[in-house]
Amino acid sequence: MQDKIESKPEVELADKFDGEVGDVERLIKWNLKMIVSIIIMALGASYGVIGYKFFEKVFSEPTHGVSGLMLVSFLAGIPIAIGILVGFSATRQNSASLLRPTILPSLSTALFVFAAGAILREGTICIVMAAPIFLILTVIGGIIGVLMSLFGGSHSSKLLSVTLVLPFLSAPIENRLPPVTAYQTTTQSIYIAASPATVWHHINFPTDIQPKELDGGLVYLIGAPHPIEARTIEAKVGGLRKLRWERGVSFDETITAWELNKHIAWNYHFRPDSFPSGSLDDHIVIGGRYFNMTATSYTLTPVGNGTQLSIEVLTNVTTNFNWYADFCAQILINDTAKTILKFYKHRSELPQIASFNP
Repeated sequence: MQDKIESKPEVELADKFDGEVGDVERLIKWNLKMIVSIIIMALGASYGVIGYKFFEKVFSEPTHGVSGLMLVSFLAGIPIAIGILVGFSATRQNSASLLRPTILPSLSTALFVFAAGAILREGTICIVMAAPIFLILTVIGGIIGVLMSLFGGSHSSKLLSVTLVLPFLSAPIENRLPPVTAYQTTTQSIYIAASPATVWHHINFPTDIQPKELDGGLVYLIGAPHPIEARTIEAKVGGLRKLRWERGVSFDETITAWELNKHIAWNYHFRPDSFPSGSLDDHIVIGGRYFNMTATSYTLTPVGNGTQLSIEVLTNVTTNFNWYADFCAQILINDTAKTILKFYKHRSELPQIASFNP
């Protein structure tokens, strides 16, 4: 009996020791899983960076405004392949089920997108526009990767290899396909507590524009240069307007309709040097291969003691993925039209100067 009493503390100590050893082992296993997950994440991001550099170098023609990064083979193929690679690899390493098709692939793509901006100097506007579809396609790819690993059997590794090279093989074929142009007509309206003559003046001579006057404009929040001034040089149909934006951007407009204090319209004319390098993302330069703004018009309607100001903007996108490019363009142009109308409302409702001479 005495021996049993004396051995009880020893048993408790042994149990405590075993428990601590178990905790250490679990911690080690968890750390190993985290390390493996980080390696898999980095593997997917590295694949994305390699794809970025390859498409940029091989399928781009800068002198003709052509970018390999605007191919569906890159924009859809690479994120799907990242998802498949990460989902497949995570499943083989017995990572937690939730991490396989969703979190790990998404983090891998986020790491790739960060590298594209911080290291590869991709523009903010393109990153913001591409990130949502990248993440969606990556999750789809992650699910495919998990299924491929679980049910692909002995052919799963070969299927993975084919998947990883498919974007690069499909790009030359896609590059030969003629892109399709989609056209957008954006209309917005706002009431301004000022006379048509006052609003008309500010449309024709918006000078010394401050960035804070365009606060909230989505296109400016994601990196587009702010306008500095616009001037109507010749007040007639066929007349000239000149515009300056930040970062050295400048272009002309030709007036196509002129009804004093009632209606004005113009077409845009962008020169090869209108947008200096770095002033906008190379893929979405206005008047370039993929996006163009062709015309704008304003209509002023007297309403009581104020004016109803309406804007119409004509734009178009030319890509192999207009279903998404058109969607993004409409969001950005609609928001920009609203921002510009608010700018004219603010300026027109300020206490008026004595003369409207520009």
